[in-house]
Amino acid sequence: MKKILFLTYLLFFLFQEIFAQQIPNGSMETWSGGEPDSWNTTNMNIIGLDFTTVTKDLSSPQQGTASAKLTVVTKTIPFVGTVTMQGALTLGVLTIDPFLQTATLSGGYPFTGMPQKLTGYFKYQPVNNDTCVLGWGLTKWHNGVQDTIGYSAIDTMGTFNTWTHFEIPLEYQLWESPDTMNILFLNSNPLDGLDHTGTKMWIDNLSFVYGTVGIEGVTFAKDLSLYAERDAKQLVLSSTFAKQETLDISLFSMAGLEVSRWKRSMKLSTEHLDINNLPPGTYVIRISSGNRLIDTRKITILQ
Repeated sequence: MKKILFLTYLLFFLFQEIFAQQIPNGSMETWSGGEPDSWNTTNMNIIGLDFTTVTKDLSSPQQGTASAKLTVVTKTIPFVGTVTMQGALTLGVLTIDPFLQTATLSGGYPFTGMPQKLTGYFKYQPVNNDTCVLGWGLTKWHNGVQDTIGYSAIDTMGTFNTWTHFEIPLEYQLWESPDTMNILFLNSNPLDGLDHTGTKMWIDNLSFVYGTVGIEGVTFAKDLSLYAERDAKQLVLSSTFAKQETLDISLFSMAGLEVSRWKRSMKLSTEHLDINNLPPGTYVIRISSGNRLIDTRKITILQ
């Protein structure tokens, strides 16, 4: 028989330790098909000519055995002319028109964590006063529209011949858990009209930092109690709200993945949440009403 133990922690601790979902292949160690696993690049073939703008560099990684090297490549295509391709690295889908020099970025990586900042290391060797962009963001789908939870980016110029640490804090626009994360590194400015062929940028050892952002505007619920029904595989919510509240309830694994979700309308009422399908382990339940976080608790299910 499973028994359920509840432990309540400060939200600062919870977001540091429990929602610590990290970046896929942030070390740039694993590659396949000429690209780092989980990442998309501007490597492409245009009318028979290969534009290889992102490569695996084994010569001097910041950590491990490899880093990602981004290079601006220019080639002449017969009957078309000169085409320049910037080096780009993203977790989303990058659609490029090399002739019109336009690009669109969409999608991203499934993600429910709420990090404070993106950190990593880069080197940069610009040609002709080139500049690079490092950015990341979190989004969430609402009724077919992808809302921005937060986005931050930095423009960098100058030469960095040695590995240089960077930090990009996220500016949250909405206080709620996302469902998609994206990161973009662009090694050149294609809009200034200058020739930047040969500009190089290296990326390695990426990670998220989880910190005090999780405590903003949050108080523990005084009108909602959460407990386990004795010898049953159910959670019980009991509320004494002054007005009707529509609650969004999510249960996350320790990796930050949502494993169960419920919606309940409550005032002076009691609701039961079935967790019969969950294996033993530690989870986090998150209860919100609109953009207001009501309560977050750590739950351990024992065999």
